[in-house]
Formats: sequence, structure tokens, C-alpha cells
Amino acid sequence: MRIVVLGAGYGGLRAALDLHHWLGDRPAVEIVLVDQHDYHQLVTKLHKPAAGTASAARLAIPLRDILYDTRIRFVHRRVEDILPDERAVRLEGGVTLRWHRLIVALGSAPEYFDVPGVAEHALTIQSINSARMIRTHVEDMFRQGAAMEDEEARQELFTVVVAGGGFTGVETAGELADGLPRLAQEVGVPPKTVRIVTVEAFPELLRGFSPRLVEEAAKTLQGKGVELLLGVPIAEVTDHGVVLEDGRRIGARTVIWTGGVRGSPLVERRFPSGLRGRAKVDPYLRSPAYPDVYLIGDCALALDPATGRPVAPTAQHAIEQGRVAARNVWAEYTGRPLRPFRPAKKGMVVSVGEGVGLARLGRFDVSGAAPAVLKDAITWRYVYSLGGWRLLWKYVRGPSSRSSRAALSPSHRG
Repeated sequence: MRIVVLGAGYGGLRAALDLHHWLGDRPAVEIVLVDQHDYHQLVTKLHKPAAGTASAARLAIPLRDILYDTRIRFVHRRVEDILPDERAVRLEGGVTLRWHRLIVALGSAPEYFDVPGVAEHALTIQSINSARMIRTHVEDMFRQGAAMEDEEARQELFTVVVAGGGFTGVETAGELADGLPRLAQEVGVPPKTVRIVTVEAFPELLRGFSPRLVEEAAKTLQGKGVELLLGVPIAEVTDHGVVLEDGRRIGARTVIWTGGVRGSPLVERRFPSGLRGRAKVDPYLRSPAYPDVYLIGDCALALDPATGRPVAPTAQHAIEQGRVAARNVWAEYTGRPLRPFRPAKKGMVVSVGEGVGLARLGRFDVSGAAPAVLKDAITWRYVYSLGGWRLLWKYVRGPSSRSSRAALSPSHRG
């Protein structure tokens, strides 16, 4: 029996490791993990390298360090197509991989909501490479601005618009507010030259958080100098900034789009899909059209049985779904009953720059330094779950020069 897992993100990697736990001692079972990168990305921290407050390479954990003591076979190739009727996957280089059970965890793509110009002119935070591209772009704009005399054109180069006031938008704006003034000093201009604007179509930040934490988020960002434009959708993005629906224009040569995600285009094309291109799944995370295919993470439209509403595309939900999918494949193999997916209520933590965070833990709201420390602790605990103390020690020590070059190389796959 060959079980193929597509994607080594939070859900896919957890599914592969749990499959090894459940079925790794069965000689007749082969577990194959496919990804276009040879490293696992800590996507929940991408706002830090984008703002220059952390190394991008630090967020890349080599898969060889995670899989070295398992029977999981890793295939380092991009997925080009899925043929569920043929039980086959086409990979780059003309390789065809056949399977008996398939777990699809191919993540998401940015959701642009048909706003003109976003795809052409905005930057997105989707991967280590995209975070590196944002930082490189901002540095280039600042250096150009430092050498320019035209005041209006100069200010555009020092202005960054963060489009979206959700988790990613708030974390990105907060981190930029800490990192960009230091960059301004490096290029020889006063830190007050930097302008950061968060634009959110809804009238408040962080929908889903309590009013108290929403107010704390706004107050913290404004205290760091971030301008908030709430309740005003973006009508267009151009190469010189954004146009708002009320007619106002914000001149900016850097627009970072954090307005949401939709399912992987490949998954949307091959499987029955619903909201924002996410594939429909049954309570056990199987495709209704192809019960030998499990879909998890951002590409899956999993429902919370308690509310009937789609669960948010978060890392913690992807990890839970990876566990359920792996356990259900084991159940099928051993003739046991399947287990439905029920999302756990573990709370929410969001950072707002260096050393500041917000958290909803059960019935309690917490703000300040403690949630920021908690977020780091969650990352350490997660790394430990992938490879124990050995991997956690490697992560704490930081990447080797070889890992750093691999993660930051523009020619690296993907």
C-alpha cells in the first residue's frame, strides 16, 4: 500500500509523521512525502523576515533533519497535476507517482477579491522566498528614496501600505513599525520619514477577537506610528500606491497584500470545491467524489460540526487535520472505524511587533509581553513535536551557513 502526501507544510508534514507512527512498522506500507522545497517553513513567522527583524533562513527547517530516522520517502519535486480517477500524481520532470491513498495538503494562494492591479503590483507573504522578496524590495525602495530630491516621489518610496487588518496584516504592520525605522537610519534618513498605513475594508481589526483585544491592537499599532484606515475597501492597486473606494489615493511604492487566501488552484481544478476555491470534504476529511483522497489544511473546506461553519485556514487547524487524516488512513488499513474531524479550541495568539502580543485563552484576554513570549514558546513546542530535543536544539542554535544559503537562494526550487 502506497500512501502519498502532497505538501510538507503544517498539515502535510504532520500527516506524514503520524502515518509513520501508525504504519511505519508495516513492511507492506510505503509512505511518500512530496514537496517542491527540501525544507519545512515556519509560515506563522514570515512577517519577521519580511520586516527585517529576523533571518529568513531561520524559518527553514531542512526536511532531512525531520525525516532522517523515519521510513518516509521524500520526493523533492513540484506537483504539476493530480489525476484522482487514475490514482496518479504528475510531478515535474515527467514523473508519475501512483498511490492507494492520497493526502493533499497543497496550501493556498492569495485571494485578490477581483481588485484590479493587486496581482500585478502588490507583494504577498506566502513563503520564505516571498518574505525575502519583500525585504529586498523595501531595501531597494529606501535606498532609491535616500538619493532622491523630489519630495513627493521620495515619500512614495518610504511609504508601505499593508492591505488587510487580519492576523497577518496586524503582525506585518507591527513588525514593519519596528524594523523600518532602523532601515531608514541605515540608508541615512530620519526614521520619521517612514510611513506605514494599514487599510482594512471592515470597520475593525482582527475580526473574531474580543472588543478589548481589537482596541489593544489598534492602540499598539498607532503607538508605533502605524496609520489605520478602517472601513474603507481598496478599489485598485497601481504601481504608485492604492486607490480607495472613497476616492482617496495613498502614494506608495510598496503594497503588501494580506487580504486573505483561497485554496490551491490545482486542488480547486481537480476536486469539487466551495468557498474561496477550497475543496469540499466529508466529516472524515475525504473528498465526497473520491473517498480514497483526503484533503487537509488551507486547501480544504472543513466544517466545524458544532457550528456548521468552515474552520479558519490556520496552522493549528492544519496540524489537527493532518493527525485526523493519518489516523483515518491507519483505520482503513486495519479495519477500524474512522474518526471525524472536530477542531479543538486552543485559543489565538497574535504578535504586534517585537515583544508585544495579544491572546485569547479560553475566557481570558491577555495583552502585552506575555503573549509574545507565549507565541515563541508555541513555536519551540511545535519544532520539538517534529523532531524532539535534537531538532529543537538545532533550531535554537540557528541555521548553518549551508541551510541559510539554501533558504535564501533565488534559484532554490519554488
